[in-house]
Amino acid sequence: KFRSTSARVPEVAGEGMSLNVMQGACISMINSTLYVAQNIEVHEQANRGRNDMLLVPQRPNPSALFTGHEDVLKRLMDHFVPQDQVDRCRKLFLLYGMGGIGKTQICLKFVEKMAGRFSHVFWIDASSEDTIALGLNGLCSHPEAKAAGVSVSSESALIWIGSLQSEWLLVFDNADGAPEVVEKFIPSGSQGNILVTSRNRSLGRVTSYENSLEVDQMAEKEAISLLVKASHLAELPENVYIAQQIVNELCCLPLAVDQAGACIEAGLCSIDNYLEHLSRHRKKLMNHPSFRGASQYNHTVYETWDLSFNEIESRAKKKSDRLGRAAAQAAILILETAAFLHHENIIEAVFRKAAMQFSKRQHSRLESKVKSCINQFLQLAEDQFWNELFFHEGIRVLMSFSLIKQCSTSPRIYAIHPLMHQWSRDRMSVSQKRCMMQVSKLILVNSITKEVTTENIAFNRLLVPHIKANYQSQEENGFKRVFDDDEYSWFSYVLHENGMWKDVEYLEFQIVEIRMKKQGIEHPSTLTSMGNIAVTYLEQGKYKEAENLQLKVLELCKKVLGPEHPSTLTSIANLAITYSKQGKYEEAENLGLKVLDLRKRVLGPEHPDTLTSISHLTHTSSIQGKYKAAGETVLKILDVHKRVLGSEHPDTLRSMGNLAYSFSKQGKYEVAGELQLKVLDLCIRVLGPEHPDTLDSMANLAFIYSKQGKYDEAAALQLKVLDLYKNVLGPEHPDTLAGMANLACIYLKQGKYEKAVELQLKVLDLHKKVLQPEHPDTLISMGALAYSYSKQGKYEEARQLQLKVLDIHNKVLGSEHPDTLTAMNNLAVTYLDQGKYEEAGELQLKALDLHKRVLGPEHPYTLTIMNNLSGTYSNQGKYEEAIQLQLKVCNLHTKILGLEHPSTLDGMVDLAFKYSKGQKYDEAAELHLKVLHQYKKVLGLKHPKTLSIMSNLAIIYAKQGKNKEAEELQIEMSNSGNPTNFAS
Repeated sequence: KFRSTSARVPEVAGEGMSLNVMQGACISMINSTLYVAQNIEVHEQANRGRNDMLLVPQRPNPSALFTGHEDVLKRLMDHFVPQDQVDRCRKLFLLYGMGGIGKTQICLKFVEKMAGRFSHVFWIDASSEDTIALGLNGLCSHPEAKAAGVSVSSESALIWIGSLQSEWLLVFDNADGAPEVVEKFIPSGSQGNILVTSRNRSLGRVTSYENSLEVDQMAEKEAISLLVKASHLAELPENVYIAQQIVNELCCLPLAVDQAGACIEAGLCSIDNYLEHLSRHRKKLMNHPSFRGASQYNHTVYETWDLSFNEIESRAKKKSDRLGRAAAQAAILILETAAFLHHENIIEAVFRKAAMQFSKRQHSRLESKVKSCINQFLQLAEDQFWNELFFHEGIRVLMSFSLIKQCSTSPRIYAIHPLMHQWSRDRMSVSQKRCMMQVSKLILVNSITKEVTTENIAFNRLLVPHIKANYQSQEENGFKRVFDDDEYSWFSYVLHENGMWKDVEYLEFQIVEIRMKKQGIEHPSTLTSMGNIAVTYLEQGKYKEAENLQLKVLELCKKVLGPEHPSTLTSIANLAITYSKQGKYEEAENLGLKVLDLRKRVLGPEHPDTLTSISHLTHTSSIQGKYKAAGETVLKILDVHKRVLGSEHPDTLRSMGNLAYSFSKQGKYEVAGELQLKVLDLCIRVLGPEHPDTLDSMANLAFIYSKQGKYDEAAALQLKVLDLYKNVLGPEHPDTLAGMANLACIYLKQGKYEKAVELQLKVLDLHKKVLQPEHPDTLISMGALAYSYSKQGKYEEARQLQLKVLDIHNKVLGSEHPDTLTAMNNLAVTYLDQGKYEEAGELQLKALDLHKRVLGPEHPYTLTIMNNLSGTYSNQGKYEEAIQLQLKVCNLHTKILGLEHPSTLDGMVDLAFKYSKGQKYDEAAELHLKVLHQYKKVLGLKHPKTLSIMSNLAIIYAKQGKNKEAEELQIEMSNSGNPTNFAS
């Protein structure tokens, strides 16, 4: 390899020669010296020596710590290696990406790997037009160039490079300027290879965008390897484990990882406490001058990005370039505003919506700097639409420095690297942070609309991470009074809409604190906010806290507003809902009736709030097993909604859905299914296919299909609903989790136990994360999982999980809550499955006593316990006790639910089974025939329950010696298109 030393630049003879003659002379001289086979390597820096002599630029060696990026290296090798001898046309390629991402090191490694591919490698510092010219001038001192008589100028150097007949590579490193800067230094001709590195993806205009590649952050495994090497540590498991945490905190940015290693290797901290140092001294570590030399980059992480920002700042001050100045100002404003949003999914629509609504809303007095930024950002054009050109120009500047990225799937959504996002905050002064936090807050607040449309729901969901990032940054920076109560209220609305109850609770507390200081505890707006906190308690399963706060709010409302004020009535209604959640159904019903009476008198019988009260009462009735009464009430509400609001109003459609649900609870599945299908069609037409009410209608229809035994249709529809819930509400919304749980239930009914358990485990993890480990919905998920374990024959796992569920229910909800009683019953069933009949019977007797006392002797849940206890007696061989108890269950079911209700028929089936176990075959056969007739009528011939009854009856006939009747039943089952080998 040839390394050039300082050489005096010779005078070039024939300066007056024409360009063509000179080029020919160059080619002639180069051809005469082609015996020089060694590669010529060139450095990035062109200098003048002490004696005013030009140096041939040389390239640096790649870092000894270079790791990873094999995919990028392969892409470069594939691109620059000719496919055949004929493929000798010029090849160009661009590597672009943010500063510190490793573009230069990748190129150096590529050149090293391809040492035999290129006869000459020319490495040019392309950070400015001057450095490019200086580097090319230095090439004129190259021995071959001197031998060719090249004059000292960039033009002569380019002519010489272009004339070379061998395979050369020209690297323009750090070409961060405009494309035309590099374009003017491209050698003429059709041979050779050119590689460009830049932060500006617009350099793709020089290489073609097809021949360009964005360099992304390192893979985690590669980043860990780099950190361990740079730290000079052994690759032990404990070091790798901590390194993994560090590189993820540094977002696998090569320069940051390398500098972290240098910091650890130098003894500034150990690998064990690096993250602690980083959290306390991030700005210092990212900008520490001792680590400028890491990776031969000569800049710290923060200095790298400071260079780009300083360039934008200088443009923003240039008075001579009005358009460039405005674009740079826009870029700074966008970057500093985005610093207080989330780093991903920065949506252009946020700024557009804010601009359209800002002038229409009332705002508290703004600081002059905040007002100036807002007016500049949200300026409207003459047509009163947002002046988006200002925004787009700023984005263009930021993208040219790789300070922001455009989403590959949507050109109107942007992202900033997390570490760069942190830098954009760290570089600001305290006063600037406070100002820009308020600017971003105002933009978010004014982008929110409360009109419930599919578009607004989806938009507001995208706002959630930005809202959280914005108000959390206030806490992190210790700022006071940056938000007012109304601004918190807008944020609370969006988070409430998305089921973020813990965050809503935090914001509502802030609102109450502000309003108490401004207006006092007895002001109506303060009371409203206190009531909102109680609602968040309720949604989080904190029923006692909700009750205590609601009682306090109710007393204050009565005192301040009066006992019949609408806000007082709302407080009473909310307290009734809390009582219902606590299982205090009688108190809930009494309070609900009181609210209904007051609302009828104060607001009128057809006021929406009055109808809401009636709906709440029907829900309470339904929970108590009063399905028929609930259905009659829903019919009345539906009639009023149709008459007052119209047949296609959203409230009317909800009432229709409630009626369909009521029919399903009464076991009228066909009627329920037909009505629910009608509701779904109307919701799709009136509200749209992705409106939450439409999705709820689809989920209810899937539930009815499942009850009808149409498990395949139910699963297909539930899968569709789940996908829509994820898209519209988000993957962690409570409704999405409920959809996942419902799908798991359908899988269970299909006998797909593995799929059910897999989904239930996922639901349980998400419930713990989103709703907390002791939330009622989390406990329901645990109970469902235990049931699935039992179905799989994993009785011990089921028992352990159910014991845990029962213990938490006792602690959180109390020993007499209906959910606690259900947990007791489920545990008893598992004991039964394990053959532990004594334990099962003892627990069931206790649960039955509590059910009678808490829910009443005729509640459907009480009858379920009685039915299960009868089964335990049967398993113990106590057939007479089992039959007597089952007869009592059947009589009560018939009285309360009616003869055709599925629960009544299921009880009759159980009684018939016990008759059979007691060898009372005549009674068993008679009862089976009675049930079979009803099943065919209510559920249809192909329903699994109908077919199971037919199979059982055939077995009984066989035991009675009635082989002909048994054979006829089997033929009937076969003709239904189903197999005949059903188990009893």
